[in-house]
Amino acid sequence: MNQEKPKYGWYVKNLIITLLIFGILGISVFLFGLFSEGLLKFILVPIGIIIMVVCLWPGIGMTILNLTLGESFDVDKEMAAINELQSPQILDIGCGTGRTAIKIAKSLKNGGHLTGIDIYSRLAIGGNALQTVEHNAELENIAEKTTFQYGEATKIPFESEKFDIVNMSSVLHEIHNPDDQQKVLNEIYRVLKSNGVFYISEWNRNSWQLIAMMGIFSFVFKPKEYWLKLLESHGFAIENYNLKQGFGIFSVRKN
Repeated sequence: MNQEKPKYGWYVKNLIITLLIFGILGISVFLFGLFSEGLLKFILVPIGIIIMVVCLWPGIGMTILNLTLGESFDVDKEMAAINELQSPQILDIGCGTGRTAIKIAKSLKNGGHLTGIDIYSRLAIGGNALQTVEHNAELENIAEKTTFQYGEATKIPFESEKFDIVNMSSVLHEIHNPDDQQKVLNEIYRVLKSNGVFYISEWNRNSWQLIAMMGIFSFVFKPKEYWLKLLESHGFAIENYNLKQGFGIFSVRKN
């Protein structure tokens, strides 16, 4: 009898499908042009190459990222503060289907509780829903250590200084309005306890690993320096930065 496995879904699944479809179209245009003659060949071959670079390259890269996502993420190493505390209260912002949140909850050795909030958009993650993350937590046998609910990062639905640790993985770049980014960081600062730790993970567009995977789409993301400046301007003290496969993990502390 097969045991049911958690369903974490794919990030930007619809975008990946669209890119791959256009990428295959680019291959067709390229091959058709390659076997054509004269002006038609001169026009179609470069058009096919451009479509493949713009669509097929990042489409394949995003597919690989989804297949390998989280495999090398070591909570004990990357988020050491979690098990330095007794019964830590942890908030995961943008928990989605629970890929990272559940990994954090499973790593708890000294008690504690993880609360996850999200707006549960299916545009971001396939199958994203409150019922999905709750069911995944049950399947991973950590339901008693977790609570999931609807909540917006710009207006976190908890009292001030409630959490010892806040985590936010690949979320802030999805908030395009700079004023809203400011609101998010202000809210995180508010709900963190004094001397609390904030872990924020974002893609670094200057990383060769990300460029190799995402091609032209890597420029959608911000460089490391952008996030450093933003965090410091909100009173966070930078303690550590670790870059892994183009993914930068900041460890910062509330002053």
